[in-house]
Amino acid sequence: MSALIILFNEAGMNFKKDVPHLIVYLRDVADYQVVRDYLSEMAFEIPTVIVHAPVCRPEWLIEMECIALKNTVDKRFAEF
Repeated sequence: MSALIILFNEAGMNFKKDVPHLIVYLRDVADYQVVRDYLSEMAFEIPTVIVHAPVCRPEWLIEMECIALKNTVDKRFAEF
């Protein structure tokens, strides 16, 4: 997770503030409680869905998907 936090910091963003939701894919449902506990330890108050599904790489146990939103103003476009 630390590499993810570094990426957010470099973009001037905050993981807890700028990510509206997470989707976590588990290869093995036996890992559910460990993953749930880890997310709780990190004090994530982000709505999270944990599903049993294939992951991208065979050596991975879990995969996380998120979208981050950054509030920016570009004067070339009308504000909403």
